[in-house]
Amino acid sequence: MKLVLAIVKPFKVTEIVDAVANDPLFPGLTTFEVRGFGSKKTAPHEHTRDEDLRDFTPHAAVIVASPDDRVPAIVEGLREVAHTGLAGDGKIFVLDLEEVVRIATGDRGEDALQ
Repeated sequence: MKLVLAIVKPFKVTEIVDAVANDPLFPGLTTFEVRGFGSKKTAPHEHTRDEDLRDFTPHAAVIVASPDDRVPAIVEGLREVAHTGLAGDGKIFVLDLEEVVRIATGDRGEDALQ
């Protein structure tokens, strides 16, 4: 199993949800607001913590837990929908997922992803 973590532009989340909503093989997703910066951040300068937070760019995080065989399609689908062609489109990270437990039933592993 893998955990796919995509950092995307916030306005792309609705497009991503619309793209996967009717796909019976898509395992579901979680999203939340994040802020950060990449390699293109402006040069460091002296300022307060509140100013630091304003310098971060708002993005959205999309998390998908998936069986290994579906990951390539999920990554490509996220990349296609999130792509704008502009700097700062984001990144997609794929991480090994050691364990998944469905709280309601106690199901484990891929059974918990259904």
